[in-house]
Amino acid sequence: MSMSRRYDLITFGETMIRLTAELGTRLEEAGALRVTIGGTESNVAVALARLGRQTAWFSALPENPLGYRIAGELRRHGVNVDHILWTSGRVGLYFMEPGAAPRPTRVLYDRADSAMARIDPDAIDPSIVSDARILHLTGITPALADGAAAACLRLADAATQANVPVSFDVNYRARLWTPDEAARGIQPLLERTTLLFCGAADASTIWGLTGEPASVALALLDRSSAQTVILTLGEHGSLALTRDGRRFEQSAVAVEPVDAVGAGDAFAAGFLHRWLDDATNIPAALHSAATLAAIKMTIYGDNAIITPDDLTLFDQAAPDIVR
Repeated sequence: MSMSRRYDLITFGETMIRLTAELGTRLEEAGALRVTIGGTESNVAVALARLGRQTAWFSALPENPLGYRIAGELRRHGVNVDHILWTSGRVGLYFMEPGAAPRPTRVLYDRADSAMARIDPDAIDPSIVSDARILHLTGITPALADGAAAACLRLADAATQANVPVSFDVNYRARLWTPDEAARGIQPLLERTTLLFCGAADASTIWGLTGEPASVALALLDRSSAQTVILTLGEHGSLALTRDGRRFEQSAVAVEPVDAVGAGDAFAAGFLHRWLDDATNIPAALHSAATLAAIKMTIYGDNAIITPDDLTLFDQAAPDIVR
């Protein structure tokens, strides 16, 4: 992996405007909504940028104030946005009604026919991934539309040709496609993947994989070209299994959550941050992944607004690898 490439990570996907009601207020009665941004791929780029990594995110955004808001906020966090396709149309929106036990948090999406959903895959230049040390994609983007799926595949192919590893997070969204559609839609990307992130619930929903986590991870290795599968287990922590048979487990970090949205993206960012330093040190990568996910849950919004000192301080307090 070349160390002279311009970006540590480049990623592609949709970022939306998030509109959140005040805690304890139902959306139908909210008099004001807090405006932020959120998108799984850009969340990873932001977290890594704030840890000192060179990251780039691109997408299709409309040339209007909401598109400018998204690009400007990502740029403020240190993410390069020079490759955005500026176009017409609209940005995706999502509305959040924070819950408090026993009432769950409720999310409503309004993203149909967004600029990203209408993207022309021929309008992107896939060669830009050759300037990155890793390409990060998720299962959300190919679910948006055929054009977005084709764009992801073009980028993954370009990465493979340029010897750039591909990181892929399954990130299943039932509102976007069925399990069968997801299994078919992401299979071509699994066949081009180096690092595969998947939640145990997603593995069960999409492929019917249940049972011991190590067995689930092994089945995911069999379905992909990944050299390492990272299986997240919620409050039970995470497990990584490598193609050469090494297995590592990491406990979850105890946390009092403020906002759990984006925790999975922070987990991926924490893993990638250490992996970029040493791809063989999976325990350190899992440890930082668990730490960063916990820190994110204490921060409002989708993005992990952190510093390198935060990760260093809290990394020391995270539980050690179980095995």
